[in-house]
Order: sequence, then C-alpha cells, then structure tokens
Amino acid sequence: MSLLLTSGCATTPPAGSGTAEGGKAATDMPLATDDRYCITAQQRVAATGVPTVNVVHTDFQAFTFSKPKARPLETTQYVWFEDEAKTRPKMISCKMKTADHIRAEYGADQSGGDTSCAALNERTTQAVLAALTPAERRKLAFDGGRNIVYDPDFVTTDGPTWLAPFEVARVDDDGVLHIASKGMKNDWLDPKLANAAERFKGTRYCHLIAPEYLKRLLLAR
Repeated sequence: MSLLLTSGCATTPPAGSGTAEGGKAATDMPLATDDRYCITAQQRVAATGVPTVNVVHTDFQAFTFSKPKARPLETTQYVWFEDEAKTRPKMISCKMKTADHIRAEYGADQSGGDTSCAALNERTTQAVLAALTPAERRKLAFDGGRNIVYDPDFVTTDGPTWLAPFEVARVDDDGVLHIASKGMKNDWLDPKLANAAERFKGTRYCHLIAPEYLKRLLLAR
C-alpha cells in the first residue's frame, strides 16, 4: 500500500513543511514524522527547492522495489517503528535523487550540492532541541544534549547493503549518544555507471532518525 503526496510552491512556507519557496530549500527538518518527511529530506540533502512528489509506502517489500524519479522529482518513504502498533516512529528511510541529477534535469542553479545523511540527523537534533519547553530542557539527558556524536555516514552503492538492518542510535560506555546514518549514493554522472540502467543512477538514499524517537532518547523516556 502506498500514498501519493505532492509538494507545491508557496509564498511563505511553514517551517519543516517540506513545501518549497521558489528555488530555496527548506531550512529545518520536521519535528514530526509525517507523509511529507522525505520531501524536506530531499530539499536538505541536495539543497533544492524543486517541487517534489513523495510516495509513502507502508509495505516494506513495495518500498524495497521503489525508485526515486527525477521528473517529476519524486521520493519514496518508509517508516520504521519501535512498537507493533506503529505509534512510535524510530527511523525514516528516504529514497531521493542526487544533486547532479537534479542539476542535469532542471538546471545548474536548482541544487546547491549534496550533503550527508549525518548532517540531516544533526539538523533534526537542532530542531528538536530548539522546540523543547523549559521544563523539558531541565530533564535533558546526555549533559543537556551536549554529549551527542553524529557518526560519519556509512555509504554504500548497492540497495541490499543499504537495506540491511542497523541501529540508528546507541549509547557508548562513556554515556555519549551516537546517532548513526547509513546512505546509498550513485551519482548520475558517475562514469562507472555509464552503461547502467537509468533507474539505478542518480540515487541518494538515507536512513534518518525519527524526531520523535530522538526526543524520547534525549528525555530518557
């Protein structure tokens, strides 16, 4: 089962909504795991404001076979949960397009370049911390949110490796919270992929920590 959503242009986009303004990218990561999450992730990872369609999959097998598209710019999304009732999001998987593919399709000024999945996780942390109430701030674990490490991306070029299970967050022996990220990247213009099918090129995938899960960790809930 999947749900198709579209991002349109807006004069004043709400923060974290995933709606682009002109050629500008969204400034913050969302505070909630919604059906537009990977739209914002695409805007952030490739610094783009190209209107984006997001296909949300609730069936994992369907998600594994899905592919992002360049025109119209289309992402696919799958959410992992902590609980069987699927009320506590833990991780969001986004299949997106690379900056060089967006530039090739829409023009050189339509992407500011690629960034890492880890950078998106850090943006999520910044957004979550900024939204805490004074009472919540007093309960912050990990030295008030300062003992957080963003592990460098584990980057692969093949889907099965990217889809293999991994832990998105862990606490080390020193009490430091490590937020992990795993990505897949195959540039559109990579000469090694010159003879590859188009659907395998220009792919930029990220597994990202859910903001709700991160908040639960930070507040030791």
